[in-house]
Amino acid sequence: MYESIRKDLKTLSEEQQETYTKTVAIAYRSLADLLLEQGRVLEAQQVLELLKAQELQNYTRDARDQQNERADLLTPVEAPVVPPFNDKIALGQQLTVCESQKPPCKERDQLLGQRQAASDSFNQKVSRLRLLVQHQPAVDPAYLRQSELTVATQKVVKSQPKTVLIYPLVLEDKLWLVYGTQAGKEGVVFDQKLVPVSRKQLGQAVLEFRQLLSKDGDRQQLERVSQQLYQWLVAPLRQELDANGIQHLVFALDRSTRYIPMSALFDGTEYLTQRFTISTILSAGLTDMSDRLALNVTENSVLGLGLSNAVGNFAPLPNVVNEMDGIIRTDSKDAQGIYPGLKLLNKAFTREAFKRLIEYRILHIATHGKFISGDPDSSFMVLGDGSLLKISEIKSMSDLGAIHLVVLSACETARGGQDKDGIEVSGISYYFLTSGAKSVIASLWLVNDASTSLLMQQFYKNLATGKMTKAQALQQAQLSLLQGKVTAQDAPKRSDIEVTSTRAIRPANFSHPYYWAPFILIGNSL
Repeated sequence: MYESIRKDLKTLSEEQQETYTKTVAIAYRSLADLLLEQGRVLEAQQVLELLKAQELQNYTRDARDQQNERADLLTPVEAPVVPPFNDKIALGQQLTVCESQKPPCKERDQLLGQRQAASDSFNQKVSRLRLLVQHQPAVDPAYLRQSELTVATQKVVKSQPKTVLIYPLVLEDKLWLVYGTQAGKEGVVFDQKLVPVSRKQLGQAVLEFRQLLSKDGDRQQLERVSQQLYQWLVAPLRQELDANGIQHLVFALDRSTRYIPMSALFDGTEYLTQRFTISTILSAGLTDMSDRLALNVTENSVLGLGLSNAVGNFAPLPNVVNEMDGIIRTDSKDAQGIYPGLKLLNKAFTREAFKRLIEYRILHIATHGKFISGDPDSSFMVLGDGSLLKISEIKSMSDLGAIHLVVLSACETARGGQDKDGIEVSGISYYFLTSGAKSVIASLWLVNDASTSLLMQQFYKNLATGKMTKAQALQQAQLSLLQGKVTAQDAPKRSDIEVTSTRAIRPANFSHPYYWAPFILIGNSL
């Protein structure tokens, strides 16, 4: 029946389809709220996972053919039934054509035998499925889907000790915080906190926070708003986090909270990044925690693609050259770079450059980029000749499975405008992750060229020690700017072109969150 509804949706107008999918998302939210009111937290968490999958599907409007759509609806128990069924139909069609000839074709007896074999195989698979459903409820299709959600969540929480996974659920009149921590060696236990703040109140505070963060401005006012958001999103859990020695926060954010760089939340004394490592996930089901970068630097080669020149209406990014030089060494004589790899800058940064992906473990892109709210297919990154690399082209990249980490050292690659649900924050990152990459680092707002270059170099230096996860390497890079260990004086002076680039304006220091907080780690944090 569900499959029939999905197929019938294609006959509706785009507006009707959008109304339907929004209704589904609202139903998920209502169900999660009801379950939480009843204390059924694990079930609510599973519904939240379904909600996130639905929202991403709605927003990205993935165009899948009917065959793939049908396959997506099958569980591992159901899937084996499909091949013999398809064989049976195909052979039946061939037999019909054969028998329509006078006399029948010479292959008639052979086709009859093949069709019978396919029918026997099909009937055998169906009988097995029927028995499994009747006598083993644990493998009922609905149960399998529920079980898969639980396993995915456990993998995220258990990926490293002292980790908590936090789902904010933003409703019209309240906020739920659903959080899971490891219980013993095997299990993950979930609990919830109810926060009395409306969606409108939260959204207004987030908007003010983002406006204050988008420039190097009044830090006292920024910390005031940041502390209010902290009181809603973290403070209700803080006593338990500290009591259990939690060190790693993983957020599966919702609605306007997707606009928040959680590292910049202020507890009245310090920023969250000064106490915890922080990462985000789009959903547990889209997060692959089974892999991590090699400890040996030589095994983590980097493909660096960048634009430093002015092209079209896009200003130059002069520090991109320094950034790439500080990260990538192209030969053994290069003492400045950290990781082995290849740098393709400006005119060498073309569509053809992406054909080299299979040779590398890290893809570092430093260019202008924007994710346009409400229109993902118009989102882009700027290539070296000024042309735009569209999202549709990222979707079609076939070699991203070899890439562990994508770093988008660019402008607004995870946010492209105002949106009441903030789903566009997932932005370009979603397409990289669903194409095979394990993790993405992207920016939430227009970043400063000099501070970005330094933060990125610090991140790679930290990662290259082999002693830090990606989340820890990013945290320490942020702290190096926040605590003044790396300052504006460390950025190379390029006075000949800096005056033409708004991203290259040099401040006195980089301690303001505007400089160190925009980059977020999405996906695998190891």
